[in-house]
Amino acid sequence: MPTKTPRQRYFEEPIRAAAATARPVLETGIPMRDGVELAADVYLPCPDERPAPAIVQSTPYDKSTAAFFLDEARFYQERGYAVIVHDVRGRGKSEGRWRAFVHDGPDTHDVIEWVARQDWCSSKVGTTGLSYMGWTQWAAAAERPPHLRCMVSTSAAGRWQQEIPYTWGVFQLYFGWWVYLVRRRIAEFHGLEVHDWDDILRRLPLTAIGEYIDPVGETWHDMLTHDTLDAHWQALRFDERYDQIDVPCLHVTGWFDMEDLTGAFHHYEHMMQASPARSRQQLIVGPWSHVNCRWPHDQYAGLNFGPDAALDMHQVHLRWFDHWLKGRDNGAQHDPPVRLFETGRNVWLETDRWPLSDVERALYLHFDGTHGSLSATSPSSDEPAQTYRYDPNDPAPTQMDVKQYPLEDIPLNQDAVEARPDVICYTSAVLTEEVVVSGWPHIDLFAASDCDDTEWHVKLTDVYPDGRSMKVSQGCLRASYRESLQRPTPLVPGAVTRFAVELWPTHYVFLPGHRMRISITSSDFPWFARSLNRFGRLADLTQPRIATNSVWHTPACPSRLRLPVRSDSAGTA
Repeated sequence: MPTKTPRQRYFEEPIRAAAATARPVLETGIPMRDGVELAADVYLPCPDERPAPAIVQSTPYDKSTAAFFLDEARFYQERGYAVIVHDVRGRGKSEGRWRAFVHDGPDTHDVIEWVARQDWCSSKVGTTGLSYMGWTQWAAAAERPPHLRCMVSTSAAGRWQQEIPYTWGVFQLYFGWWVYLVRRRIAEFHGLEVHDWDDILRRLPLTAIGEYIDPVGETWHDMLTHDTLDAHWQALRFDERYDQIDVPCLHVTGWFDMEDLTGAFHHYEHMMQASPARSRQQLIVGPWSHVNCRWPHDQYAGLNFGPDAALDMHQVHLRWFDHWLKGRDNGAQHDPPVRLFETGRNVWLETDRWPLSDVERALYLHFDGTHGSLSATSPSSDEPAQTYRYDPNDPAPTQMDVKQYPLEDIPLNQDAVEARPDVICYTSAVLTEEVVVSGWPHIDLFAASDCDDTEWHVKLTDVYPDGRSMKVSQGCLRASYRESLQRPTPLVPGAVTRFAVELWPTHYVFLPGHRMRISITSSDFPWFARSLNRFGRLADLTQPRIATNSVWHTPACPSRLRLPVRSDSAGTA
């Protein structure tokens, strides 16, 4: 039995009586390689079920938060698992200094290996967790802990600077709100409604938001000062190390996850391309928002997807762990490699691959001087540019209530946003047959601005027969990041420039009688910070400038949407 540190003994003394119960819960300290100790709650199964496989979860949100961890830990504990939930470095009761993301790989590695050495553990360890707790799993897996046997990764972050905290140069102002939640050792999930967040998130420069938040540690400073894919973020990416991660993983995410959808697909796709464990990866994607990827509902933003949409994730995860940690021949390894909820048709689809597209179809943007349209025909002659005026003091809204936690059910209906004069739209003809879009859409945008920087925010929507425009996917790009995430360069005002905008992955069925639409503008506030239409580090800019932006559609500058589609579905309009 390993020698206990003073901190471990201190934690265990007040709850020694609990150890006599059938399924005890202990609090202990776990030593890291540099001497820092992380505080952990340990849920042990009955004595006759030990040594048992263990499930580890690493969190910045306070290991004792009942709503997040207690129910899940008890579920596994009652089924013969040891469960360890620990505060990451500098959070909750853990020692050390909080600096988001930086220490999670080595620390979680050390937790996994410490757990494997305990006499109550069978030496087989799995990991689980949503969002940040998904990221910590991948950070640890890249460190190759010998006793990590499997993972359940739910909407995991990790595609730094293409996903968060900047999305292709566009700062996710959501992180001002997030850093407020974690500004002290214990997350502050309540009391958001007492603050005027619209005013707070409009403060300039962005450093003024930090003055209000007054956070502990370096997280906010890191986000504002490291605004490119520099050494700080490159050290946290491991695109070239997936071939060293030989771990079965169940990947779970949701089509309506505004936070980490692209990160989840990033991990899955790289594991399928490079990992020795590619045959032991499974993907589940449902019609869920971020938090509801762990606790699925059958509804989102007023849309009802039917009872089958609400999977019992406790049972789904248990099936995975029972196979890889307990060796049960329950058929989990033979489950469909990919399970997608087909939004549009609203049914589950089981398949052997992602994406399902096998061809790319182009829809060109056209403008006749009054209306914008989409068609498979490229411009045969010069058409007028479609122009709009973007004022940072009046940004297009995300339509979210930032005073609520969690930030779920952000509306899909874009009618109100598309009615604004600073949003331009391109709509297809009515579809006569269904079109299955499956993969990562892209748009090649030929555009110009009279400023030296601006942003492009693009949404793909499904226009229902009753006229509602419902979001399917979206993407954005800060213009100065068009050529490089490492070295932004200003625009030449007035020069028509090509911008490649990546839209988020989707699997969506456009039904007959519906239409496709692309909307383009230069803001999506407050999810994203406002572009001030000025080149330079966003954190330092203070003076908004109005931009006149235009999209071009000529034979030489053919703006177009590139859709990954299934060839057995109809050709596009």
